[in-house]
Amino acid sequence: MSQENVEIVKRVQASGVDLAEVFRASTLPDPAATGIDLTAFDPNFETEFIARRSAGAVRPGVSHGLQGFAEAWRDWLEPWESYYIEAEEFIDAGDEVVSLTRVRAKTTRDAVAVEHRPGAVWSLRDGRIIRVQFYLHREEALEAVGLRA
Repeated sequence: MSQENVEIVKRVQASGVDLAEVFRASTLPDPAATGIDLTAFDPNFETEFIARRSAGAVRPGVSHGLQGFAEAWRDWLEPWESYYIEAEEFIDAGDEVVSLTRVRAKTTRDAVAVEHRPGAVWSLRDGRIIRVQFYLHREEALEAVGLRA
């Protein structure tokens, strides 16, 4: 089942797209433009952005469903003119999959270029995504599933 989970996450992990543009253009990500398979999500799945090393969480709390997913991303992307994401690796962790990405972004204010390598933990049950936790630092995503960077 775990390799199947990796394949499901590959269908939903955005890659090769500017997420700032995607979420400016639509209330939900357009599957044709992003490659995100929205049918892989449980209707009540949870989304959480975790930035523990920073001064505080960007969006405290958990969002629910596709609308909550989109709202959480719009909140996260508010200071960014562009936020280009590229998937680098997927790690099987049983009922969870860790996706490691590279982000090249530019701030709206002063057009400051930023590059970082975040991670996400995708939790699955019965072939559906039930939770995704986005970590600013990939080491924290790996630690969340009991792996060391």
